[in-house]
Amino acid sequence: MRLYKSWLFIFFIFFVQQATADVVAHFNRIKSDPNALYAFLKNMPKGGELHYHLAGGAYPETMVALAAQGNYCLNKNTLALNKTVELCHGVKSSDIYSQPELYHQIIRAWSLKDFVAGQESSHDHFFASFFKFMQIVADFRPQLLAEIIKRAASQQALYLEVMILPDNAHSASFAHLIQNATSFAEKKRLLLTHPEFKKNIQHTITESARILKETRQILGCDKNPHLPACKVTVKFQYYILREQAPDNMFAQAVNAFAAASASPDLVGVNLVQAEDGIISLRDYRMHMQVMQFLHQIYPNVHISLHAGEMAPTAVPPEDLRFHIHDAIFTGHAERIGHGVDIAYENQAERIVQYMAERPIPVEINLISNQKILQISGKNHPLLYYLAHHVPVVLSTDDEGILRTDLTQQYVEAVMTHGIGYHELKTINRNALTYSFLPGKSIWKDAKHSLPIAACENLENPTCLEFIKTNEKARIQWQLEKQLSAFEKSFAASHEFT
Repeated sequence: MRLYKSWLFIFFIFFVQQATADVVAHFNRIKSDPNALYAFLKNMPKGGELHYHLAGGAYPETMVALAAQGNYCLNKNTLALNKTVELCHGVKSSDIYSQPELYHQIIRAWSLKDFVAGQESSHDHFFASFFKFMQIVADFRPQLLAEIIKRAASQQALYLEVMILPDNAHSASFAHLIQNATSFAEKKRLLLTHPEFKKNIQHTITESARILKETRQILGCDKNPHLPACKVTVKFQYYILREQAPDNMFAQAVNAFAAASASPDLVGVNLVQAEDGIISLRDYRMHMQVMQFLHQIYPNVHISLHAGEMAPTAVPPEDLRFHIHDAIFTGHAERIGHGVDIAYENQAERIVQYMAERPIPVEINLISNQKILQISGKNHPLLYYLAHHVPVVLSTDDEGILRTDLTQQYVEAVMTHGIGYHELKTINRNALTYSFLPGKSIWKDAKHSLPIAACENLENPTCLEFIKTNEKARIQWQLEKQLSAFEKSFAASHEFT
């Protein structure tokens, strides 16, 4: 019996290795054909995305359609849409569809569709677009999230970690309470002892849960949980706005950490808005000190930070020298978002070595960096990070505004940067390995794809028991099973009869 099991195991290993060899051979045949490669990678099971903004994820076409159902007013000069308070002196949202030329102007204003740089750069156009439609985002989060999840499911993604603002940044309005306080500790005490601020923390938690619950209802998951979109796991990061006064930022940060520490849906915190903005640059070090202070109080709250999302010519050289370093060593970032200007950091080699050893992954957004920062090809640091063994994950960033998808990030990584199948598979797995999902990982050594002893065989009872109590491991297990089936589909000619 033992001999039979040994031969069975050897046969299994041979078959898995053969399947992998066959899929690699197929990948190598098509990797220079963008259409064949896209079709192949679209069907490849994916861990998911860790760098995703809800506000920029949905397509503007969807937001216009949702606005048409309500009482909104479009300013024809700015193309911003807001709720109608009394009279609409612009265009009623319900009338937009009857004006095709205006409709297309809105789509272009709310995204990078057909964008041609002129007096306005793609960077400025991108960041200016949000205020035009944020009212729709605030009013229709579950509907927009449902669209995003369906798109993720269509690309075989298992997990989304979405940046969201459940309280619409209402926490920032408590800044007046702390304007005379002289220390972070005193500011925090004043906020956390204020009844209305505590209510806002609870509202942030309950609203996050409501958004997810309503999203699943929209998707029909209550009646049919086996729908592809219903199998996508979603968690949130609460995002803090950079471009605001220091006390506003601090109040929002306290709300973020307090809510994330008590919510199963909010798995982390982040900082957003243009890193090269006037206030973002002026207060960058202070922002990192706030993160450090709150990390000491809430050590279990995960932190991912946008850092190094700047083109070399966008700011004075001095501002390129320390953002990634400070995000890691002061701000306690567990992941770095973008990290594009790494080469310009004062201690670039030390930083990437530390990121590799820790490990601290970098969230790479290839199409975003290409369209917003005009950084692509050899100028992009993807290969620099990989050469230094820094874990990499691929994300879309804002797929609706950018009009891209996760598969296109994979295609770009292969065609422009020469990433091979095995490396792409590791990058794919990294989306779950370095997620903020609760629970332990199935990997003992993620870099070399070495599983823990309990899961050396995915069907082993010890592995099945392990994934019952570890959500991260459970989704990793699903990805491995799906990747195995995907690879075996290219090994049909090698089946034994």
